[in-house]
Amino acid sequence: MTERHELRWGGLAGLAFVVLALLGRFLPGNPPTVAESDSAITTWLTDNRGMILTSALMWAAAAGLVIWFASAFAEAMRERDERSDVHLALLAGSVLVGGAIFVNAALTAATAFGIDGRDAGLTMMMYEVTAVMTTMIGFAAALPLAAAGIGVLRTRLMPNWLGYLALLAAVVSFAGAFGVFATSGNWVAGGFLMTGIPLLVSAVWIVCASGYMVREHLPEVTAGESIVPQT
Repeated sequence: MTERHELRWGGLAGLAFVVLALLGRFLPGNPPTVAESDSAITTWLTDNRGMILTSALMWAAAAGLVIWFASAFAEAMRERDERSDVHLALLAGSVLVGGAIFVNAALTAATAFGIDGRDAGLTMMMYEVTAVMTTMIGFAAALPLAAAGIGVLRTRLMPNWLGYLALLAAVVSFAGAFGVFATSGNWVAGGFLMTGIPLLVSAVWIVCASGYMVREHLPEVTAGESIVPQT
């Protein structure tokens, strides 16, 4: 088998993304939902200002890493099925997700940065924007996840179960985005059920896929040969 170090680095980027994303999500603790009182949200932002800013930096770095991971994954798919445009959907979707993550990280940092002395109404508006955007990222993530799942099943790039896991993550992410319609309860935008669960399911898939890429344990394709998965 020919060594494919671009796949290895892409896999490492995927693993790094998961580490930074999970730290960014859970380091500041469990944030209050937009349904809670203004005072509860303002107090949480004030008490956790440093952690929130650190979390925002982690998410900003993770934004580039997820695009790197997806680019390497898309290239591997393209080499195995040049007639399909699925790899383009994966690449375009990852750019959309990475861009949204970076912008959301910047907005989150801005919300915490000037919390002292700011009007409570403005703080609430900024907090709601980040909560809704975090939820809407799940809608964007459904595209690259679905493309990755279809690509795996079409090309046999990885075991079929990884393709189905990617499709499951796409469905969970898509469903989570509907939290924008809820104004209270467990389904509210920005809540753990609508954002944390999709993140965890997607993270499991990225870790599994990255593991295959780091080990360069993918079928090689040469001219005139069919795709034969490694055993």
